[in-house]
Amino acid sequence: MTCSLSRALLPVAFACLGASAVHAQADAERHPGWSLGVAAAWSPSPYRSYDNKAWPLPLVNYEGKSFYFRGASFGYRLFTTASSELSLVASPMTERFRHEDANDARLKRLSDRDISGMAGVAWRYRADWGVLKASAQKEFTGHGGGVQLDAGYGYPIRSGDLTLTPTVGVMRRNGALNDYYYGIGANEAARSGLAAYRAGGGNLPYLDLAAAYRLSPRWNVAGGMRYTRLPDAIKDSPMVDADHTRSFFFAISHSF
Repeated sequence: MTCSLSRALLPVAFACLGASAVHAQADAERHPGWSLGVAAAWSPSPYRSYDNKAWPLPLVNYEGKSFYFRGASFGYRLFTTASSELSLVASPMTERFRHEDANDARLKRLSDRDISGMAGVAWRYRADWGVLKASAQKEFTGHGGGVQLDAGYGYPIRSGDLTLTPTVGVMRRNGALNDYYYGIGANEAARSGLAAYRAGGGNLPYLDLAAAYRLSPRWNVAGGMRYTRLPDAIKDSPMVDADHTRSFFFAISHSF
């Protein structure tokens, strides 16, 4: 998933924080049961002239025998071994637009783009040479029924209680998903003065660097950043004035 936060992307950051913090810690060691904590994240939105703020967020994770809850992502394991995991997953889509948060008068006349529910399958494989992950999810909340694919490779670097995990990956979003968040319909164009725009599909390559440090057997801190390159389908939208996004997070949690 791609991670960012503004006032309009608060639930997105919650999902990203959960996934990033848990994965950073999981690459070092995963404990069953609950972990609770607090986190913060920040990233400029790719939308034009948009308010961006950092927010403190609760962090709640659960690792059960079959079910897990990681941030805002819910999963049910279909198959698990010592090195791999195949799950059914549900999570929020990683964009949201509120016209009242735009400082551009034209964007203020556009309709809101709401958080979308996504569901599908996710696979994760750990070996001495690194961690592979892949997922395929489809939107199910009536926002166009778009599809997002995600694949990545990370290599945990351990030094005592510290684990650094650089990850490189790419997401693929189809036109239905991009068009909901970045397209401009004829009616919106007429009332806003922006050109009508229909977004197509595109690839979003990204680079993560996550760090996890075990303060004690129960306390952990995690932090990191993600850089995502936007495809032409998104950056050419009249709603957008960026060709990439950056996001940063920090979290501290206690395992029970």
